[in-house]
Amino acid sequence: MARIEIQVRFFDDRYHGYGGWPPDPARIFQALVFGGHIGAASRSWTESHEKALEWLCALPAPEIDCRPIGPCCAYSIFVPNNSLDPNRQSTKTTKRVKASLLTATNGDSPDLIYRWTAPDPAEAHIHLPALDQLASRLLALGWGIDLATAEAVAAIEESRPRAGYETLVPSHRGGRPMRTLAPGLLAHLRDCYEASRVRVTARGVNPYTRPTDFRMMPYRKLGENAPRVWCAFELQRIDGESFSLDWRRVQDVAAWLRHMAGEAMMEEFGDEDKPWIDSYVMGHTAKHELGRRLSYLPLPSVGHLHSDGGIRRVLIVTPAGAVGRDVEAVELLRIKAPGHPLMPPGNKRPEAALVPVPSGGGSVFRRYCTSACSWRSVTPVILHGHNTDRKGLSVRKTEKLIFQAIDSAGYSVDAVERLSFQTAPYWPGCGPASAIKTPQHLNRWPRLHVAIDFKRSIEGPLAIGLGRHYGIGIFAAIDD
Repeated sequence: MARIEIQVRFFDDRYHGYGGWPPDPARIFQALVFGGHIGAASRSWTESHEKALEWLCALPAPEIDCRPIGPCCAYSIFVPNNSLDPNRQSTKTTKRVKASLLTATNGDSPDLIYRWTAPDPAEAHIHLPALDQLASRLLALGWGIDLATAEAVAAIEESRPRAGYETLVPSHRGGRPMRTLAPGLLAHLRDCYEASRVRVTARGVNPYTRPTDFRMMPYRKLGENAPRVWCAFELQRIDGESFSLDWRRVQDVAAWLRHMAGEAMMEEFGDEDKPWIDSYVMGHTAKHELGRRLSYLPLPSVGHLHSDGGIRRVLIVTPAGAVGRDVEAVELLRIKAPGHPLMPPGNKRPEAALVPVPSGGGSVFRRYCTSACSWRSVTPVILHGHNTDRKGLSVRKTEKLIFQAIDSAGYSVDAVERLSFQTAPYWPGCGPASAIKTPQHLNRWPRLHVAIDFKRSIEGPLAIGLGRHYGIGIFAAIDD
């Protein structure tokens, strides 16, 4: 085995690229291709460069070592407004920019390292010089103002993680989705470039010239617990028409999902495993293991100014640290649930059916399942105690109860940077906290919308409070 590293050093301590820090492996690949084809460098492009990049595309997804980032002030810039003003007046609009601020470097150490493992050391030795030549021609990584330099080196085996770095590794159990290399990507980039050169014709503008043939790979930080395993579905009416239900009825949809999952697991495992099905799948857990159960999370549509909060998508999620058969249950439901009718318990008339999620999942799933620092509740959090005193609402009691809810959901309270709460919704399309429909045994407990900012990214889906296993108290990430 051989290890090839592409080490990147930025000229400044700020990174502006879209998608957050660190940049996707596909982004460094595109930057290498661009640097090798721009200006005088294009005249020295050879077949060895071509073969080296194609060889890199065939390797497994790389590991990433990156500098930690700190808080950075956002600012506004003014850009042309594509309003197609019939009077052709020059108009401008504001664009909010928030860069990632890199921590101080240790001497001449790189800011960012992509590390590939190659099964054949001889091939790695052949392609390394060409990769180093391309790395030396790197101009920028991120925006055009993110000037950088790079080099390709043969890595030396050493203990991980490196001091002063965060290490991200590919994870098959969920994490932050990142675009990685795939065989044929170099040819695809060339086709996209040629299409972009003739995108404007007399017939109009071709908007489909951006590269898309990437391989998506979840990444998680080394040393962190593996994120919760989940499977996602869209809801559809039995007649094939689109389905939508008011956001206040999340507990109803969760009950349909739970009933379906119980029937599917009974078909698979039978009466011998009924105690496990009743406890883990159906949620009838003992008091000492209340969190060891599947969560059924309906997802109201949020994230856009005109979102209506309708429930059209759902998640089935394992508890943190699930292993063995507990994870197998979700993998089985991923296969058995599509096409399965959803019926309320005791009702023989189907309300909806589950259908597989289209490739990519869509923006709503990403809003709930991404990795982010800032989260806002979509459905209100139900507290497990009263938050008032003689003078009315007690801020101190409320914060204490929210911190306890965060801890009970499996998150460290030390990771919370700030939190706030209110009765009004944070997301267009959803309503005040008092409007949510809840089971009768939860009606007496206070409910609030909550905003949580963590010190570092937290992997979704995130739900806290009483009712978190059936969609009450679920959060969505906001754009940084």
